[in-house]
Amino acid sequence: MESIKYAIRNPLAAAKALPNAAQYRVKRRIPHDIGVQGSYDTGNIGDRALGEQFKVQLEQKGYRTKLFRRGTTASNASKRILGGGGVLHDWYGVAHLKKRLKYVSSGEEGYAIGVGVPGFHSKEARSLASRVLPELDLITVRDQWSKSNIEAVCDADVTVTACPVFLYDDPQETTSSRTGVNFRPYFGEKDDISNDVLKQYFGYTELEDATERYIRNAQQICESIENPVFIPFTPKDEKFAQKHLDIPIWPYEFSVEKTLKRVSSVDRMVATRYHSLIFAAICRKPILPLAYEPKVEQVAERLDLPYYKPHKDIEIEFSTPSNVDQLQRNAKKNFDLLIQAME
Repeated sequence: MESIKYAIRNPLAAAKALPNAAQYRVKRRIPHDIGVQGSYDTGNIGDRALGEQFKVQLEQKGYRTKLFRRGTTASNASKRILGGGGVLHDWYGVAHLKKRLKYVSSGEEGYAIGVGVPGFHSKEARSLASRVLPELDLITVRDQWSKSNIEAVCDADVTVTACPVFLYDDPQETTSSRTGVNFRPYFGEKDDISNDVLKQYFGYTELEDATERYIRNAQQICESIENPVFIPFTPKDEKFAQKHLDIPIWPYEFSVEKTLKRVSSVDRMVATRYHSLIFAAICRKPILPLAYEPKVEQVAERLDLPYYKPHKDIEIEFSTPSNVDQLQRNAKKNFDLLIQAME
């Protein structure tokens, strides 16, 4: 009886004792005003940061908010959001896109907020996007490239804002005279995508040559910079560093707070992942950005930072980002527009 009473008072805590599939069935039925779907539980620190910001920003406005994994297609919420991340694409197949668009379009109100749009490869994906996206109540995207990729398939109304992760504050840790380093695993790690599609997505011609050059560049950068330390944003980052780099590695932890503090504690940052660049910008660190795909180029340009393709010649110079305050205002605009649309 006491267990039953506890479960009634604390349904989310009780749900954690269930298998994953059962947890999500329970969560869908717990009363909530807004459901937000994204890749928040995959182990990627940047995606976890997005989920945290959506929950914080919406609950501050009084909305009961539940986060759902990327495969979710239903919830009890009448207001449904695709929340940040590069979610609108079919580069790994159209199945993920179908689930995302089914989720956001099945409620009474649907929103895509602060999302990235790598583009639509197949005819099926273009047709699906052209039917669903114009019917959403609000679409905001994190960069101009994403807006252009939507406009290439339909006439939906799209507002360029910035990634919601920019809403974090610098924890202002004491610095340690170290250079933070983040490299992600490269081309070969995705077994569920063809080489032809991968070449189109990343914009490279010879994947094997690009991968080998990328690894050599990562090693040479670590040999050239002062007092490097590796900061992983996913478990795969840590494995890549263990395999290819001879530098200290801070063990991966699935914590936005801990990772942001690590970035705040270094003097400068080599940033390959999209959100490692944003974390470094939030902390106003001099940065060397390596743009492994267009989304990194987009945010580097908005920060007035020179950037390099990671498989090309790289000049090891660190630059301090500009426009961080403006991008933070743009990130807040995601939620200002969302609240206005919902009310």
